[in-house]
Amino acid sequence: MNNRTISLPDLASEKKRNTALSLSEGFAGASHQGAMAASTNTWIGRPAMNRKAVAAAKEANPNSLNRVLPLYYRCRQLALTTEKRGRRIPQKLASDMRALEKVVGKEIRNSHPLLFQRLDDHQLDRFLRAMAFLRLSVGRWLYGSENLKAEWPPTESQRSFLLLTGKINLYRDPNGFGDFIEIGPGSMFGEHPFRLADEEINDAIGGSAHCEEPCMVGIVTGDVLEACFADRVFGNRRIAQKIRHSVALARAVLPEPDPTKPRVDPESLSEAERAELFETCSSAVKTALDEMSRLVAVLHPKPGDEILTTDSLDESVFYVEEGSVEVRADVTLIERPESRPPKRTRLHVYIEKAEKLAGESIFDKLDPYCIVKLGEYKRFQTPVQWNMGVNPVFNYEGVLTFNGEEELTITVMDYDKFTSDDLCGNCTLLVDDLADGWRGKVELRRPKSAVGMMMKEDADLTEPAGKVFLSVKWDYETYNVMVAPKQRTWTDQALFTLQKNQVWGHERLMLGSVFAKALEGAAAALPYRLHLENFAMYAAEQKGVMDRIVVMKIANQRFLEFIKKSQREKAFVQACRAQALEKQSTIREHVKDLMQRWENEEQNELLRKGILGSKGAPEEAVDPSKFRMAYKGVKATISIRNAANLSGGSWFDKLDPYAIVRFRGSREEVRTSVLADAGGDPIWDCEGKVTYNGEVALEVSVWDYDRWTADTLLATGVVQVEQFCSGFDGMIPLSVGGDKRKRTKKQAMITLGIMFDRPRDPWLIQPLPDQAQGFRLRLICWFLKVALMPDFNVGNFAGKTRRT
Repeated sequence: MNNRTISLPDLASEKKRNTALSLSEGFAGASHQGAMAASTNTWIGRPAMNRKAVAAAKEANPNSLNRVLPLYYRCRQLALTTEKRGRRIPQKLASDMRALEKVVGKEIRNSHPLLFQRLDDHQLDRFLRAMAFLRLSVGRWLYGSENLKAEWPPTESQRSFLLLTGKINLYRDPNGFGDFIEIGPGSMFGEHPFRLADEEINDAIGGSAHCEEPCMVGIVTGDVLEACFADRVFGNRRIAQKIRHSVALARAVLPEPDPTKPRVDPESLSEAERAELFETCSSAVKTALDEMSRLVAVLHPKPGDEILTTDSLDESVFYVEEGSVEVRADVTLIERPESRPPKRTRLHVYIEKAEKLAGESIFDKLDPYCIVKLGEYKRFQTPVQWNMGVNPVFNYEGVLTFNGEEELTITVMDYDKFTSDDLCGNCTLLVDDLADGWRGKVELRRPKSAVGMMMKEDADLTEPAGKVFLSVKWDYETYNVMVAPKQRTWTDQALFTLQKNQVWGHERLMLGSVFAKALEGAAAALPYRLHLENFAMYAAEQKGVMDRIVVMKIANQRFLEFIKKSQREKAFVQACRAQALEKQSTIREHVKDLMQRWENEEQNELLRKGILGSKGAPEEAVDPSKFRMAYKGVKATISIRNAANLSGGSWFDKLDPYAIVRFRGSREEVRTSVLADAGGDPIWDCEGKVTYNGEVALEVSVWDYDRWTADTLLATGVVQVEQFCSGFDGMIPLSVGGDKRKRTKKQAMITLGIMFDRPRDPWLIQPLPDQAQGFRLRLICWFLKVALMPDFNVGNFAGKTRRT
């Protein structure tokens, strides 16, 4: 290639070469425009100008690199031309070139942060002076393509291109045919991979490159890097010495302590004493450090910038030489269902007896029964005690499903066959006052009669109506599998702050997966599981302090080689375990702070909604569709207790009732025994199990047994899935069948209980992720494709399936 195709190399080594057309294209047929043309545009200003003016200029012209580069190389070219003529460079030209060089260095850092984060300011200056530049017009080929007349000369070192401005299409084919990818400013590309120490910094690799817009391209070669990192020849020993003084690596660097002497903690020593202690390391350790430091990548991030790597953080060990670094990650807390406080689910109410009930007359003894009601809709009813008078004995236990209701109402009624039932008395109890195992008696009251209100002038409109003796027992559920555990993720949380001479990544490297488990085990005794992901490292920002931050990046393989050569691997692993436990305690405190913050936010949200109380927020209702999916195939225990107000029968032929319960569409059923001459208020107390297969309703039918003819359907009822998805205990109304003339005015009811076993796989509540669904579809398509092959064989298919 002609010398005119590239821009000015280093000034000191190129004084005698003619590079006056450094900004032209240099290809055959190119129109060479003068370098002075770019100077007609307004420059954004020197670094010393007002900050507000600089910010305004950058906002008006965000792609300032396209405008500053031509001006910078014009000044540098004039300086070189002046030196070649043997004249002294004017001071004004030298100061302008230096100021422009600072601006270009500041702007070019943002073009490719991964590359330029590995260069400090002095190395960047040498990089700019050694790197050659090209300025290409639309339609030009940078390399490749059979239309390109000139080819790049062969070089022994590696070469890559940095696109600074414009747009380039990168083709896989060397002749520029077929598919291509479009790359923009800041991309690094070339014909072959480009490596910097242990990292590959290319963004793309292609066989040919074609300009779609006017472009400015920098040529990065091995010679440029040699000039850039010339100080590493003398700096590697300093890097090794820095790493050697790290307290975190003390067990691998320092010799085995003398057991007869007290053990010295390096952290408790002063800086001078620590440096003197670390000088006692063996020559083998020093040699291993020198070898490792040769390919250590030294990063220079700005405060607040992320430390960039070509691979994940797990592939390297990081040492903080100066400043401080934050280790951040996404923190996810998932509620442990077993940590939830026990929840009241069912209320067992045992009605023992009543005494001194009101409402009895000389000619008619009471036929009492008791109705227990929880909230507005849940209730059960005891059988009628015929001719028991004012002191009936019920001995009946009913069960009601509890969902946060506040009141329990007990009502005693006097049954009347021909008219409405009469009220004997009632009372209301607060559910919060009913502790587990409570037993006692409650006072009944009823409204006064008109005669009684006229005879007494007190303001009380009710009168005592006897007492009811009862006991209460609660059923508790540790957690409901249908209630999804709470989960929350905090992104980009600062977990650790690494100060000077501290190391990150060595515990994970030496302990493997144990280190991650140790960190997540910080929440072992907490009500939430901890999950950490997306680890990242950021240069820490300190208010009012402009810290210089330097981080050394060591590849895992080289660090392991250093540990093996130090011959202290076991001791170092033990030290890593201790450091992992220290980090675990730090994580635990951070998780506790997040939990407290989460709780405060929930309390504030409840306050805004106006529903905050002693019980907190109400529990969300169970989604019936999720319930049907999760409990499919689970056994359900059906308890059929009693029925009330069944119609049918006569004075001479009482009902012989039995009940059948099944899920709609299922063949399995629970059938009670036949109660001979039980009448309209049978008590079965029968229990059975059936399999739930996702049905939407539970059907109940009550029949009258007849020995000689077909059984008669007395009543039917339905319990919808919305009612039993959280469990069910209570009475449901029945639709009466049979002869309409025999129907009574009282509502027929049946008392049922439905309880489900715990599902085998509660995670069926959650839908399959998109990846799992996609894998399932691909697997099905593969099976179909194999089955439709003409040479399909079952034996071969089984072998292929096992291998797959």
